[in-house]
Formats: sequence, C-alpha cells, structure tokens
Amino acid sequence: MTNDMCAGALRRWAKQHGQASNGSSGMRLMSDGLDAFEVRAHLARYAEHSIDSLSYLLEDGTTTRVLMAELLAAAERGIRIRMLVDDMSAISVQCMLRAMQTHPNIEVRLFNPVTFWRRYTWSHRLAMALTIRRSHRRMHNKLWLVDGMVGIAGGRNLSDDYFITKSEYNFADLDMLVAGGRVAEQMRECFRQYWHGRCVSTLTSLMPKAPDHDWQALRETLKQQLAGEELADSAFLSIHHGEQRALEDGLGELVQADGELYWDHPDKPCQPGYPPREMIMGPAIGAMVADTQTHIKIVSAYFVPSERDVIDIEALLEKGVGVTVLTNSLQANDTPVVNGGYAPWRARFLKKGARMHELRHGHRPRRRRKHHFGIMASSLHGKAMVMDDKKLFIGSFNIDPRSTWWNNEMGLRVEHEGLAAELDGVIERALSPASSFRVERDDQGQLSWLTVDENHKAHRLMKEPGSLLARAQKWLGGLPGIWRLL
Repeated sequence: MTNDMCAGALRRWAKQHGQASNGSSGMRLMSDGLDAFEVRAHLARYAEHSIDSLSYLLEDGTTTRVLMAELLAAAERGIRIRMLVDDMSAISVQCMLRAMQTHPNIEVRLFNPVTFWRRYTWSHRLAMALTIRRSHRRMHNKLWLVDGMVGIAGGRNLSDDYFITKSEYNFADLDMLVAGGRVAEQMRECFRQYWHGRCVSTLTSLMPKAPDHDWQALRETLKQQLAGEELADSAFLSIHHGEQRALEDGLGELVQADGELYWDHPDKPCQPGYPPREMIMGPAIGAMVADTQTHIKIVSAYFVPSERDVIDIEALLEKGVGVTVLTNSLQANDTPVVNGGYAPWRARFLKKGARMHELRHGHRPRRRRKHHFGIMASSLHGKAMVMDDKKLFIGSFNIDPRSTWWNNEMGLRVEHEGLAAELDGVIERALSPASSFRVERDDQGQLSWLTVDENHKAHRLMKEPGSLLARAQKWLGGLPGIWRLL
C-alpha cells in the first residue's frame, strides 16, 4: 500500500463516522486485549499529523516496546508525538522516555512529578514517599488520540498485563474506539487541558542532562528485543512485523452513537486537601447513576461506595432499582487492602437486595488465546456500567474515594442500545459461576460464596476465599479512616 493511497484515509474515515448534523460519533466496544492492542498500533501507522497519549502506567514489556517502536516510526514520518505519563510509572521507564524525546518530533511530559532525587529508581521512590501528601495523587487517565479525530478511551494502561499476556496478574479490561463527532472534540480538549496543566512538567526540565542513549539507539535496541526467537510466535509481534492492513480492516465495524466524555480538572492534585466539587467528575457520574429507572450493572475493580453525597447507589436500592455489582474477590484482588473498605458495603448492599459478584482468581493459559473481559483472567481491572439497557459508561473511574477525590480520572458515557447490549453480554459472561463467586446473605447475616468446580459442580463456601496475607491486608484496610485513602 503506497503513501499516496493512505494519504488522508484516517481523516476521511473519521469524518464519515462522525455525523456533523447531530454530533454523534462512530464507536466500537473493545473487550479483547489483542484487539485493543492491534487498534492502537494500526492507528499509529495511519497517523498523518499527531499522536497524543495520556497514560497512568507505561511499563516495559513486549506490547510497550512494540508501541514505542511504532511511535518512533511515526515520528520519522514527520508525525508529532506527545506523551503525558504519570510520574509513578516514569520511575521504571525514565531512560526509555528520555531517549524517545531526543527525537525532534517527540515530547514527553510527566504528571505530578517529584522534582528531586530522580536519577535512581530507589531515590525516586524515596522522594515520592517524602512528598506523600501530594505524591499519592495520580493521573489515572488513559487516552490514545490520533490526528485529533480517532481516539481510544477506557481502562487499559500501556502494559503487558492489560493486553493479556504472560504476567502474574492478567487484568480484564475494556476500551471504546471513537471516530469523529462531539466525543472526538472532547478528547482533543481533554488532552489540551492536561498537556498544559499546572501539575505537569516537561521531562527535559526535570532531567536536563543529555541521556546516555538517543532515539536512534533506542530504535535499534527495540528492534533487537523484538526479534528474539522466544517471541517468534507472539501475536503482538505478528502485528508489528506484518504487512500494513487496509484502514477499515484494522479498525472494524463502528456504530453511530451519542456520547459524552467526562474528566477531572487537570489541576485537581494541586489543591490542598479535598478538591472543590467543580473540579471532580463524580457529580456528573452521580447524576447519571441517579437517572437509572429499572436496573443497573456495575463493574468496579475497587468498590468502596462510601461517598453517597457524590454517587448514591444505595439510594437506587431503596427505591427498588435492581443493582448488580461485580468487583474483585479477596482471592483475586491485586490490592487486598481495598477489600477492608469494601466488605461492610457488601453486607449493606446484600441486605437491601443487590446481587453481588466477585471475580475468581483464574489460571493463566500456557499459550496466549483470545481473551475477553472477565474470562480466564486472574484480576479484574475494568470499570463500567450498563443502565436500563440503553446507556453505558466505561473509563478509568472506580467507585471508591480514591477515584472520587485523589486520582485524576476520565470516562465515557454512551447512549446506544446495541453497545449497551454488547457490554451487558460481556458482563454476564463475567458473572457466570465459572468466572465469579455469587455472594449471598442468609437471614442471620451469614455470608456464603457460590461457585463451581472444574466439573461444573456447584459448591457453597462459608469462608471467604483468600490467603492469610490477603486477609491481613484486608484487616488493615478495615481500620478506621483507612478506607478514605483507598
């Protein structure tokens, strides 16, 4: 495929899917990790003007190396690359980022960074510990925006864990591909605000000394790392090394949908103490939830619904709305301390008639297969809601105090019955006994966990599944006041 044939293809495709008359956008739900990775790489290859990225985690691994190689290739074609990375993950990839931005078309900025002792990982972490009052406030946003016209928003970080590859924890997650329309405009504005936010610093200003390696050296290093025999059968590398596919083939079928992108004000962590309500997107989510008429399904990796003055799910139960919740079990949670804040709310919700499910700790397959949200995953990372079979929400926002007050978050509300039904089907698969425990409460308040074994035989567990260490962390999370930091 020649460059002339590709010229303007992405912009034409985006305008075709974004309806100027009513502001709707083309959208596609992405629940499969390989698909979500492939679309990011595919968009990078078709970029003509810019690639903008917001990321909480950017960790070294096969998928990240492939994406960085694609960004370098785009920069060499003259594409402007802007990467805003939370300083938490910059600790481990700082050398790579410094090499990336030696390219004249690449700029890297860090969100809420520490400004001293950055040379070594141990000193960087110590500096964050010494400034904990501010350093615990992180940018949790995820955005991949190409030419300001086509973007991906959702819950996936840039890390092997989130695209389902070999790792200790496989995080099931969700993204939405968006083309044109009002939502693409909001993505551009969101990135613009964050890029120029008060809590943002350029990597050059923080590390003015020239890096040991430049972008050419990094390009060669990545080439060698991605050519190893042990990676020969990687599905991710077949995408990277394969021929460029036609634009439509790589992006799939989209539907026309109305939506709105929510995001916290980028200066939220610069405020002393609790930020003012006008800086947080929680009230908008609360209004969306309160508008539910009949039933709602909630997926939240960390679920501590304590801020009822912002998001009042319990009020829905009190007026008879059906509420189903899926979160991590103590056994599956990568941060078991959160379960200490969650446990009292689980009992309250069950008493009021909610259906409560907790994702089981699964087993990693020996070879990579096609994975969907909630299936064959060992930890839940997704954040989503389906309301009244016609409205959905996906993003980075957990229903807990940390997402409400301390982290910066973003999320996408969509009104489309077809997409809502698709997400509902994805959630239902995760709610099956093979994937999650069904938590029940008897008349005496005793909890039990319903599950099935490998032979699909039902079992009722009277003790919450989880290791001794996980139970100890849960106890810590249940101490007075701790839950407000979770």
